[in-house]
Amino acid sequence: MRWRLGTFTVAILLAGSGCDSGPEGPGTLTVSARGPALGAVLLEIDAAGVQGFSALGSTRLYAGEVPDRSGLYRVILITPDAGALAFDMRVQDLGKDRPVVRVISAAADDNASMRPGDVTVRVGG
Repeated sequence: MRWRLGTFTVAILLAGSGCDSGPEGPGTLTVSARGPALGAVLLEIDAAGVQGFSALGSTRLYAGEVPDRSGLYRVILITPDAGALAFDMRVQDLGKDRPVVRVISAAADDNASMRPGDVTVRVGG
């Protein structure tokens, strides 16, 4: 029984040492918002250590930190090409918690209002 317990403990320690929490240090997260005929979206992003935002493709981006709320940002994305909007978010440490992104409002490419639930947001590394 003693040998089995020791083997089990070593196996657990080896398995734990192989775990990788992912990249750490400064880096970029790519954020995309998708929806049927999506033309514009207003996002609220709660994230520590944000260093800046950059639009990707045909997306136009306007961003700012919410006054008196450190780490809370509002990001407006607009595109002439309906469907997907994307941007990069530069952060101080990729090892920190992933940002929390919430859709505040959205509009279709014909400026018709969309339900925020019709927009899917993905944060990738």
